[in-house]
Amino acid sequence: MIVDNGADKDAFGSDPMRQKLENAIGGCVLVAVALCVGDVLEAQVGQVGPEKTTRQSARGRKVRSKSVSGKGAKSIKKGASTKTIDVKVRRFQESFVRDAAELAKQYEDAGNLVKTRKMLELILKLSPEVKGVRAKIKQIDEEMLSANGLTAEVNTARGWGPPVAAVFKGQAFRIRAVGDYRFVANLSVGPSGFSVADASRDMAADIRCGALIGVVVPPPEAGKKPEPGKPFLVGTGGTITPRDTGLLFLKINAPKGHKSSGRLKVRMTGHVRKP
Repeated sequence: MIVDNGADKDAFGSDPMRQKLENAIGGCVLVAVALCVGDVLEAQVGQVGPEKTTRQSARGRKVRSKSVSGKGAKSIKKGASTKTIDVKVRRFQESFVRDAAELAKQYEDAGNLVKTRKMLELILKLSPEVKGVRAKIKQIDEEMLSANGLTAEVNTARGWGPPVAAVFKGQAFRIRAVGDYRFVANLSVGPSGFSVADASRDMAADIRCGALIGVVVPPPEAGKKPEPGKPFLVGTGGTITPRDTGLLFLKINAPKGHKSSGRLKVRMTGHVRKP
């Protein structure tokens, strides 16, 4: 039995339902078409890309080759001869040596051996092959070490006595000590030996007990106490080059509280002045 309600219907039902189904089918068709077109384009790009890249690489190589081998490339010039400059340098050295030697002689005639030596050192720096300069410097050193004689006595009963000379950093002096004294000590001492903690009153470390030692005390800074340098061995004497400018003090290397007696005579020459 067929019932007719007066409205047209098909297998998909009512009109609204049919519209929805048609829209859905149309959307699926569009998606499928887009996917197919994308595959085709990708295949075409894959075929054309390598050829295009190859052509670009070849073109780049041609450009680089042209820039290297073209007319615009700069050529490296070979070194020019320096003979003319070398002659000028040699003449300058010869002129300087002559002038410096003349100035050194004038300083020596004026009695200033320190400046004489400095001029000779300048000659050696510029022209170390000049003969006779080193021998002259050695002669001047000996003359300076034999000049400016000072004498002093060291009272072995005392510690650091009054200064015996003023000395100068880097400028050598020569010292000689003679005489004998009586070393007397009746002190209690432990297994570690005599103290070396304070150089101003104790023994100096690493120097023989009883030997003559010295110390240089630089000028004190403003508002500060003078700080003595490290004591050094004098013994019977030798050539000493101070590390500081200051006053030279001498004493025997003995522990605090010793009762030694006697005096040692000392003579100093070279770069020394009265304190």
